[in-house]
Amino acid sequence: MTQRSATSFHIPTDVWIGLLAIAGAGLYWRHADRIPISPLDGQVNAAMLPKTFAVLMIALSILMVVRAVLIEAMTVRAARRLMQQSGQTSQRAAGVGKRYTLNTHLRAGGMLLIGLIFLLILPYLGYVLSVMLLIGSVSVFMGAKADLKTVGVAVGAAVVLYGIFVFVLSIPLPSGFWPQLFN
Repeated sequence: MTQRSATSFHIPTDVWIGLLAIAGAGLYWRHADRIPISPLDGQVNAAMLPKTFAVLMIALSILMVVRAVLIEAMTVRAARRLMQQSGQTSQRAAGVGKRYTLNTHLRAGGMLLIGLIFLLILPYLGYVLSVMLLIGSVSVFMGAKADLKTVGVAVGAAVVLYGIFVFVLSIPLPSGFWPQLFN
């Protein structure tokens, strides 16, 4: 891999990722806007939550882009100042940035796989059980111990989220096959 000069401005990878995330959030908004709205819906409807997520994703992506550009600009400025003070003209004064390894990409792929499995099991197992499994598996995947504390957090978070969506926001969630067992 070639080295780049620390005194010249280069567009950081986070800028491209942020722009891609903004485009993805725009598509997400577009699809959320197509969710049918019932005449019986009040201020909170089925499209509100996905649209809120899209707005948050756009806002956070813009912050990431601005942050990456500011950090790059400050790094270049500091490198130029350092080179002027030391009289150097062609040596690298700062590092290039983080290097991503195969392990980093595999961990990201693992998270994506967990998300896809969640989407596949959600209609069958229902919201509460699916979210418990999601939170528990992500916690263990990220390094938490698979113990009662992790199970308690997963159960508690799933129940609280269910309560917020169903009882506070009146948003129906998938119940899975459980209601059929009791009929």
